[in-house]
Amino acid sequence: MKERLTMEATIVGPPGGRINSVQGRCICRCTGGAATVFKRDAGVGAGHSPRRGENQAGQFSKAFVVGGLFMLRLVKAALLAASFFGAAHAQNLVITPVPEAPWAEPGSVTYLQNERAKTLYASGQYEEARQIWESLIPYGSLEAHTNLGVYYRQGKAVTPDYDKAVALWQVAAAQNFPPALYNLAALYREGWPGHPADPQKAFETYVMSARAGNETAAYVAAQMAFNGEGVPVNFEDGHRLLRLSADLGHPNAFLTMGKFDELGLNPEGDLLSAREWYEKAQSMGHPMAASAIASLPPLDIEFATTLMRQGRHRQAFDVAYDLCWHRDDVYACELAGRYELLGADGVARNYFNASMSLERACDANVHEACVNFAHAVAEGSQRTPEIYPRLLFRKAENSYAAACDHEENYNACAGVVFFNYYPYFGLSSRDRIMKYGARGCIQGGNQFACDVWMPMFNASLPAVPRERSSSGFGNFLGNTLTAVVGGLAAGAEAYAANSGSSSSYSGSSYSSASSSQSSTGSMRDFNQYLRAVNSIGTAYSAPCPASNPYC
Repeated sequence: MKERLTMEATIVGPPGGRINSVQGRCICRCTGGAATVFKRDAGVGAGHSPRRGENQAGQFSKAFVVGGLFMLRLVKAALLAASFFGAAHAQNLVITPVPEAPWAEPGSVTYLQNERAKTLYASGQYEEARQIWESLIPYGSLEAHTNLGVYYRQGKAVTPDYDKAVALWQVAAAQNFPPALYNLAALYREGWPGHPADPQKAFETYVMSARAGNETAAYVAAQMAFNGEGVPVNFEDGHRLLRLSADLGHPNAFLTMGKFDELGLNPEGDLLSAREWYEKAQSMGHPMAASAIASLPPLDIEFATTLMRQGRHRQAFDVAYDLCWHRDDVYACELAGRYELLGADGVARNYFNASMSLERACDANVHEACVNFAHAVAEGSQRTPEIYPRLLFRKAENSYAAACDHEENYNACAGVVFFNYYPYFGLSSRDRIMKYGARGCIQGGNQFACDVWMPMFNASLPAVPRERSSSGFGNFLGNTLTAVVGGLAAGAEAYAANSGSSSSYSGSSYSSASSSQSSTGSMRDFNQYLRAVNSIGTAYSAPCPASNPYC
């Protein structure tokens, strides 16, 4: 026999305003056969089920603690349901909210009378409580219908009369009154004399109660879907109902959702979301939440690196990003930035975000973060240059220069050339082009560095007499740089005649601090940059040939 959730009946009333967030939720245990009388709880909202698992002092009952075992069995049932999910067809179960019947207005005569009857019932004065509830029936009090039904169901003063209880609950249930629907569902599930259990009807009624805002009904319906009780085994519907229960504020659902995410049963969940669910359960005082949190791997850079090596890139990025921006872990900033620089399964490239994370790591002298920061700025500036502060261009150029000077990263030398060659960046240092272009071209063989530096170097030599102008530099401006501009923007029209290749800037392989191998990735052709910024030209004046389509 499948385990059932059980709870002793409690005297309760209408809740306050409905809570739509997942914080400040209520906790409860479902009834397998016991009916529930509802009381007002100031911490729970109108149309929202009260804290049925708490005693009058607001403490959790012992019965709730036993729910941990049930939660584990529910997870096992979900695992079994998931194994059959391929064969089970989606039921298209409707769980959208339904209009809920109104509760008695606080301070009204009906409300005050119901509160008085609750007190009498709790003190054992059952007949007096019954008389008050019956007096409220003609006024359409749904609380009175529900509580009087509990009176006949429990039979504390009279022989249990299930038919009367069902008739009273059905009146309130017809108006989508959550507690009446819930009590009916529990009775349908258990059956009563002359009426065998009807699990299908119980499931449907639990779902209706859940749609009216009862988080415990949603939790029980999820259990039934996972177990195939009253409905074909269906993991998808069970998970949707479980999520609804969590959204309505059931801490047991918080804990179970966390376990699903931890075990990978939820394709949209991960260990981070599991921790969030457990923390929500802990905030509600769930006795098992602390141990569930403690069982998770610690959120640190080692954990993020392990996820990365396992190929769980989205989870690795999420952990690294959280550590970077919420816990000031600069090594995590380097990893998060590298992810958004290179991209990976589940992680889109975002050069601006990458530059922000990598800048933090660079400022803390994390190895190779600075050159990757420069790569991110160089890449992003070709696409959306307007979102970058001008100071960031200088900082990226300095990072490239440092990598060229101290690490012999000759593609970084070409990066210095890039930032000084295009006037948009506001740097335009011919001296730095000459210095770093030579190293990038001669020592590193970088094509872009050669395309820019070699004509400038040749122009600084004595000119051929027949080509001499008033100055050697002017001769360079009028002739050789024309070839450079044409080469960069239109395929090395003049220079390629000598080199046999077109010009584009290709940055270094992006650095990887966690691996001995570099993740190879080429910088985007800077012709794309020229198109993006509407052809800003070069830092030096030069006539533009008619054949250059970017002039």
